[in-house]
Parts: sequence; C-alpha cells; structure tokens
Amino acid sequence: MGAKKFTAFAVVSTMVFTLATANVYAAPGEQPPKAKKMAVLEKLSKQSKGKEKVTWNKKKGVPTFVTGKLSDKKAKTPADVKKIVEENKALFNMDSASSELSLISQEKDSLGFTMYKYQQVYQGVPVFGNELIVHTDKNGTTTSINGYYDPEVKSARLNTKATLSLAQALNKAKASVGVANVSKFDIQKGKLHVYETQKGDYRLVYVITLSTLEGKQPVYADVFVDAHNGSILHKIDKVNHAAATGTGTGVLGDTKTLNTDSYSGGYYLRDITKPMYSTGGKIETYTANYGTALPGTLLTDADNVWTDRAAVDAHYYAGKTYDFYYNKLGRNSFDNRGATLKSTVHYSRNYNNAFWNGTQMVYGDGDGSQFTSLSGALDVVAHEITHAVTERTAGLVYEYQPGALNESFSDVLGNLVENKNDPKWLLGEDVTTPGIAGDALRSMSNPNEYGQPDHMNEYQNLPNTREGDWGGVHINSGIPNKAFYNFVTTPGITKDNAGKIWYRALTQYLTSYSQFIDARNATIQAATDLFGANSLEATAVANAWASVGVGSSGNNGGSGDAYEPNDSMSAAKAMSSGTTYNGLISSATDVDWFKFTPSTSTYLSLSLTNLPADYDLYLYNSAGTLLARSEYAGTSSESIAGTIQGGATYYVKVVGYNGAMSTTKPYALKATY
Repeated sequence: MGAKKFTAFAVVSTMVFTLATANVYAAPGEQPPKAKKMAVLEKLSKQSKGKEKVTWNKKKGVPTFVTGKLSDKKAKTPADVKKIVEENKALFNMDSASSELSLISQEKDSLGFTMYKYQQVYQGVPVFGNELIVHTDKNGTTTSINGYYDPEVKSARLNTKATLSLAQALNKAKASVGVANVSKFDIQKGKLHVYETQKGDYRLVYVITLSTLEGKQPVYADVFVDAHNGSILHKIDKVNHAAATGTGTGVLGDTKTLNTDSYSGGYYLRDITKPMYSTGGKIETYTANYGTALPGTLLTDADNVWTDRAAVDAHYYAGKTYDFYYNKLGRNSFDNRGATLKSTVHYSRNYNNAFWNGTQMVYGDGDGSQFTSLSGALDVVAHEITHAVTERTAGLVYEYQPGALNESFSDVLGNLVENKNDPKWLLGEDVTTPGIAGDALRSMSNPNEYGQPDHMNEYQNLPNTREGDWGGVHINSGIPNKAFYNFVTTPGITKDNAGKIWYRALTQYLTSYSQFIDARNATIQAATDLFGANSLEATAVANAWASVGVGSSGNNGGSGDAYEPNDSMSAAKAMSSGTTYNGLISSATDVDWFKFTPSTSTYLSLSLTNLPADYDLYLYNSAGTLLARSEYAGTSSESIAGTIQGGATYYVKVVGYNGAMSTTKPYALKATY
C-alpha cells in the first residue's frame, strides 16, 4: 500500500467507517502540511455546497484559481481580505498573509464586485510574476482567489540587501541592450525584485525598464540585473510589434470626419471632445518627419482639410478605439484615468512596424510592398492601444504563453473595435501587402492559414529569443484566438457580450504570468459574474476553450465521460450496488460526484481502483458533512468501509490531488451495500 497523505475518521450516529492508516509526521499538536491543505479544501467544499472549483499549479503544489465560498466572514476592507486569505493560507503553503502579500490595487466594478490585487513579497521585496487577486461580491462574500504564489521562495533564504546601486544596475542594463551612450529615454526606471531563473534558483535582481528610440532600433525592454554581481539574467522585449509575423493590405483612401482643435490662424490635430478632456486628456497626433525623435511635431493645418493620410487614420482610429472602450466597456483611456492618447506617424523610413513604447503609439509608413502606412488599419491601431490597456491591468509578460495571451487579447479587442462583417475575422488586412488582395496578418477563424496553431496539439515550443518569437508570442496566440472565434460565433452569443467577458477577464482576473488555462478560467469566471454560472455564455466559453485543447467543456467534461455533468454535489449521478462506474477526471478542475440511497441499514464497501494518477475518495451525508476519506499517495487504490443507515442518501466524491487528471484512462468506482 502507498503511504497516506492524510487520514481521518468520522463517527456519526451509529455509523463507524474504517480506513487503513499510515503514519504522518508533524510537530507535536500540529497537523502536517498536506493535512492542513486538505482540511481547508474540505471546509471550502462544505461552504460551497460542492460547487467549488480549484485549478492547480502542479509544479509548486498550490492553486492558481479557486472559486467558491472561501469564508463565512464578510470582507469590506483590505484588512478583512487579508484575514480571509490567512484563513485559507494552508492551500498556498503560505506562512503569513500579512507579511507575504502587499496590496497593489483595489477596484470596485459596476457589478458591485471588488477586486483586491496583491503582490507576493519576500522580506518586503516583490517576487516577480507572482500576484494574487481576491474578489468579493456586493455583499462582501469572497468568491475567488486566483493568480500565482510561490511557496518555495522562502526556502531559498535569499540575501535581500543589494550590493549594486540602482545607478550601477541602470548602466549595466543600458549596455546590455546597446544604448549605453543614449541620453534621451522615454522611460528609465528600476526596482528590486526576487526572481526565479529558468534553472529554478532565486536571485535578487533589479528589474530595469528602458524605453528609447535613440538607438539603432527602438528599445522598450525589461532587463534583469543581478543585484549582487551585476550579471544580466534575463531580458524581456516589450516592443509589441504589429507586423512581427504577418502581412496585410493598403490604405483605403476613404474620407473621414476629424475632431481638431482650433487656434488663431489654424488647427491642431488634437481631439478635445472626449470625456477624457474633463481631466486634461486629449487625442493628439504628431509627425516624426521620417526621423526617430518622439513625439515629434504636433500636426497643424491652415484650413482644417487634412491631406496626410497616415495622420488622418492614426487620429481617427485612436478616437474610434477610445470610444469603444469608453462606451462599450466603461474604460476611460488606456489607464482608465483619462490619459492622453498620443500617436506619432512617419516614424523613420520604410519602417514596417507599429508599436506601443510604454508612453505612446508609433507608426511606420511601411515599405509599400510588405506594408503600407501602419496607421491605416483600425484593428492594428486598436491592437496596439490594447497593449497599453494590458500593461496597466494584467501586465502579461511578453514571453511564452503570457506573451501569446498578450497578443491574443490585442487581436480580440482590435477586431471587436473594427467590427467588420468579416467571416474570416482577419487582422491587419487593410495595410498588409497592398499589392495582394485579401491578404492579412492573421486569421482568427483559421489560424493555420497564416502559420499559427489552432489547437494545443499544435503548440510550438519555441526558444525565448527574437528568432524564436520570444517563445512564440505571435505564433501560439492562434490558439486563444481560435478559442475566442469559436465562442463569439456560438449561436446566441453577441459581439458586445463576448467583448465584455474577455475585457473583464483581462482586467479583473489575469496576472502577469497567466497561462492559457488561466485565461480559460478567467473568461469562464467573467462570464459567470456577468451572466450566471448556468448561462449560455459560461457554457459556451468553456466549450470554446475545450475545442482548442484547453480545459474541459461546459457539457460533459470534454472527455467522453458518460456521467458528466457531475461536477457538484447537486449534480451527483446515482449509483447502484455492485456496479462499477468508469469515469474520467479530465481536467485539473474536474470533480466527480455520485450518490446512492440504501433501502436498509447495511455494510458499505466503497472502492476506487485503476487509478492513472493520485486520486482521492470522499464520503458525505446529505447535509454535506464529511463522513470518511481515503487519501493514499500515488496510484494506490482508495477504499472506505463501514455501516450505513437505510433511507439516507450518501454522496461520493472523486478528485485528483493537486490537479491530478487523465483524459484517457478511466478510474473504476464501485459501491457494494
């Protein structure tokens, strides 16, 4: 037999359940860590009436997404929220919520939900890429905790007193990206962090952010400088190029009505008509005059008849993007505080890119062959402005899956802003390869058409280099793009509602290192918040992600499991004595419930065998009280036995420990009574 993770007995009325036992080790009078974690999960299950959902970070052994009723206490302040996290800290192997979490932001939305976003800290130093988000509803009930927390950082016993000064780290960072001799920076700042390297060790680093156009090429990057020895540990290129992987069509030459600002003798290409203007925000368009100095010269005209096509499109489309975010999503500019939207056109010569540099939009004119003026496509403009929104909210790191999500959310919102009647859901078709009709950068309906995967079985594991597209940020974005396309084209789903769900997921639930499974969970939770857990939208979102190989569907677990849906106590499937039930735990969030009612008092023998991974077995009464559990480690069979009462209904739960699952090998569950 395998060693027990944790065992427990329950004596209820005349029922006595027997389980095999094994030794567990802890300090005198103290539960072992796994026992503490399982106790919190059981409490969560009871409070949530079996409707809780938990997704696991298998590498760290802690959750990344927990939904359900996390406490009986109400939370109205950050201090209240800290107490509730403290109540659930064993789930995360956390020592102290008060000393390990620092509040980043608090925001109440139109639904009455309040989001509390926390940064994990170690000895007061932020742990890079690890944030937790707690949501409470309008009644103060805590409904979810999600994000990333790393319990292993504490065991590194890192020296958090830097040897290098910030100025020294800045110089090393500048040299590493080739701008040591540059004097003008749009952004140059740094802050100490604890950083886990790709090798799994922890270092104290300065994360230096640099943005300048004065070098040989635009630089907008985070550089990780070891705070003790000055070595460069990592770089993240944050120049989100619109043209990195594709092609498009030409400027349409259509006539547009522009909002401008008059002065004595002429007009500025400045829009002061938007709600942002009440706090000083404007939409301004500049020209770099084929140079690289930013922002360049604010465009003017004597008669208010504008002939600079690139400038007209940049200005008009920035206004259209602002209007979409403000009117459809309630967001006031990219920072939600009415910040000025600044665009510069005619950047450099024959420049085949558009990008957000951390402070403004920049557009090249293209070379006339691969691209025409990049500002000539509304979806490209909205795509780049959405990068600014992402930077101010989820902060998705621009590498691997977080970077692919960063690109995908910009594609999604860019396409929704454009709002074309386009069955192919193309991106950048108005500016790519002006000599080739119908060409585009990407297709959300058919990512394969432009060399992108559309399912996880096509996912490309690429190196985190420029040649490797920083781990495939523009390539693997085809998978979440296809998921959104499958969702938005589901009968009954509207573009407006789809946009609200994706936007809410981005701004309320995603964190800097969110993976595809986190985006799946975030969009399902956003749909649940907006439309209800049993809504068409919530089911369609789950199905859309399942169709691209991310998570299970909202109907049957996406696994061919004949007993689904049975993910909650209320949806438990009836069992018969002596019958074997072969089910699947098909995702990290899947839980299977069964029930039976003996006609007379009798002896129960309950077994769970043929396990593909570490599954556990639980028995409850109809009130949701845990009667017995079996939690052997590994693939050892689980069993519960004891006397049960006639006429009473019992509930059986099968769950994977720390997210254990299999989509191919079914377990065997049998109750004899």
